[in-house]
Amino acid sequence: MLIAPPALSSDRAFSRRHDLDSQKVSCYRSLRCSANASPSEKEVQTDDAAASTSRRTLLASSFAVAVSPKNSQCTSKAMARSLILTGQEKEEAKRANNVVAGLESRISTFSLANGMRWIVLERHNAPVVSCHTFANVGASLEPDGSTGVAHLLEHLAFKGTRLVGTRNAAQEASLLDELDEVFYSLRDAKSEGNIDKVRDLKRKFEKLQQLADALAIPNEYGALITREGGVGLNAQTSQDDTEYFVSLPANKLELWMALESGRFISPVFRELYSEKEVVKEERRLRVDSAPYGRFTEAFTSLAFPMLPYGRPVIGYPDDLERIGRSEVSRFFRENYNPRTLTCAVVGDVDPSMVERSANHYFGGWSFFDTKKGSELVSWRVDDGWDEIVRTNSKPSLKLTLPAQPFYIEGYYRPSSSSSDDPVISVISEILSGGRLSRFYKNIILQGKALSTTSVDTFPADRMPCLFLTYGVPSSGTDGEPLARFLHQELDALQSKGVKEEEIARIKKSSRASLLELFGNNSGMAKLLCEYEATTGSFQNLFKEIDFLEAVTSNDVSRVASLLFRPENRVQGSVTSSI
Repeated sequence: MLIAPPALSSDRAFSRRHDLDSQKVSCYRSLRCSANASPSEKEVQTDDAAASTSRRTLLASSFAVAVSPKNSQCTSKAMARSLILTGQEKEEAKRANNVVAGLESRISTFSLANGMRWIVLERHNAPVVSCHTFANVGASLEPDGSTGVAHLLEHLAFKGTRLVGTRNAAQEASLLDELDEVFYSLRDAKSEGNIDKVRDLKRKFEKLQQLADALAIPNEYGALITREGGVGLNAQTSQDDTEYFVSLPANKLELWMALESGRFISPVFRELYSEKEVVKEERRLRVDSAPYGRFTEAFTSLAFPMLPYGRPVIGYPDDLERIGRSEVSRFFRENYNPRTLTCAVVGDVDPSMVERSANHYFGGWSFFDTKKGSELVSWRVDDGWDEIVRTNSKPSLKLTLPAQPFYIEGYYRPSSSSSDDPVISVISEILSGGRLSRFYKNIILQGKALSTTSVDTFPADRMPCLFLTYGVPSSGTDGEPLARFLHQELDALQSKGVKEEEIARIKKSSRASLLELFGNNSGMAKLLCEYEATTGSFQNLFKEIDFLEAVTSNDVSRVASLLFRPENRVQGSVTSSI
């Protein structure tokens, strides 16, 4: 039986309400998960609105409820529908501006003395609140030899604190110290090839592990949240950042404050070694034993040789084997501090109460002047094309795997802070944004491929990255023949350009999606955090639609000519062995 290929979608592309883009999103998720396994999904619930998407996906899937006045006479969905049907562009833009203005008026911000930033959005529609912590700490910061430590640390953040998750903190601390000492002795003995010493140390390690486990209260952190009505407790790690999130009854906000501050101010990385085994098993299932997982890791490494984006978030096997508490603690100390964290609270809350609680629970977190802080770039000022990866050859990957044939190519592009980022987003929508897209009309409907799509950023976007196009051929066992059909569309985009009506359709659809979907608490909390932390202000979130509105057909032709150059391409293909 053929193993279905991964289909990709940009984390940031404006999503569409039809089956094609649903496939686009789910397939990209599968490809990224194969190499970047998500952390705590075995222990806690997943909040899809916040966990699996970022920026532009949520721009098109979030604000409806948040922007609706409490006593509105019509729903956001109805408003969006009416805008699409009337086609009155000026009225549509006016309503969109009113919606954004109403939303902005209910957002407040503050910073603690230690530099930790907070954003609060009042929504009194229901007695619930969503809390999101955005850490400017991703896998790209990992030192050589410790790949996977950022993701592992995110797992360990759910294991409790000095007060939560233990039956006896003092005894446990002593045992964990002894366990660490044996782990590093065992690691050295393995490297020396001392078989007898390895055997003895393994026995000692296992005994200490059992004693430490007996003092731990498994999953107490998550159980506390769930018992008090919390849902969607989870986290995710990418090359660029790590995010922690949950939704709770509004009267449990202080509980979240206490627990969240505890795991950053006084973390206890208990169950570290058993959790390492969980991560290693995830890697075996999603990468080592998964054809497309192996392909994705090899393709990404080829595209970014010796660069942070070329390494898997889940880590390499040898690195995972050697990581101990010392490596985890060092990474935490060097990267997690009040200045690298931004929190958003969205829901039925009083901003002044949120600020008082934040000061009480997080104000005592001292900031040591390390090299890590929230480093911001100039957002949408420069085009960034001179910063993209340059190669002297055209990298190519060909693998024969027990899977469907598959073809993928990536074009090096600037980071999301580039002034051309909105243009690249529009190009992605022109190529694969639904049933009116060029890929669908000219490739899928013509029977040239079973699926094709594009992704505007991969594998992340804080640094120069890739624009992807890929698909599954309609026949044969080799993925490479699909390249010709993809190149025809890319060439046409450069030589023949694009009509303003085609761009107008994308703008209108994006604006309507914004009004319809710009709304759930968790999605809003995520977006506010991300924009505040990475662009310098949450207000840049509301400028995204203006940036898209400003895109012209000349912009599309200009950027397409810069992007889709053969010398700017890395490609890969899968030939089916079955």
